[in-house]
Amino acid sequence: MTLVFMRLAISTCLLASAVSGSISVLGAQERTVTVSVAARALVRGDTLQASDIATMDTTIVWRWNSVAPDTTRALPGWVTRRNIALGEVLRAPAVMPPPAITSGTRVTAIWQDGPLRVVVTGIATNTAAIGAPVGVRIDPTRRLDGIAAGPNTVRLR
Repeated sequence: MTLVFMRLAISTCLLASAVSGSISVLGAQERTVTVSVAARALVRGDTLQASDIATMDTTIVWRWNSVAPDTTRALPGWVTRRNIALGEVLRAPAVMPPPAITSGTRVTAIWQDGPLRVVVTGIATNTAAIGAPVGVRIDPTRRLDGIAAGPNTVRLR
C-alpha cells in the first residue's frame, strides 16, 4: 500500500512540475516551428482556400536528433477529411492534397527501365494523391501496383 502511495505522490509531483514548466528532459532540443491552423471551422470535404489557413509559430521540445518534426504545411486546394475546429492544426490525415486519381477512372500506367518503356491503360482501384499508392486493373484477372505520378497517370513499380 505504501509503494502505491509513493508512486501516486511521485506522479502528482511530476504532473505539477510539468504543468508549471519546470521539468526539462535530458538531451531535448527546443525548436520553433511554423504550423498551419484553421482560420475558421471546416467540415469534411471542404477544399481549403487561402483565407481558411493561418500560420502560427510554436516552440516544441524535440527529443529525436535523427528525424526532423513534420512541418508540412497545408496549402490552398487541399481537402479536409473530417470536421476541423477553429485554430486546430491542419496536418495529415485530417487534410490531404487533392486527389490526382479517382477510383474507377481510366488511367495510363507507365513502366520504364532505361530506354525501354511500356504504356498500358487500366482502371484505378482507389483514389490517390500524387505520390500515393494506386492499384490498376488491366483486365478482370490482372492487377498492377504503382504510384500516382500525375492526373490519371501511374508509374508502375
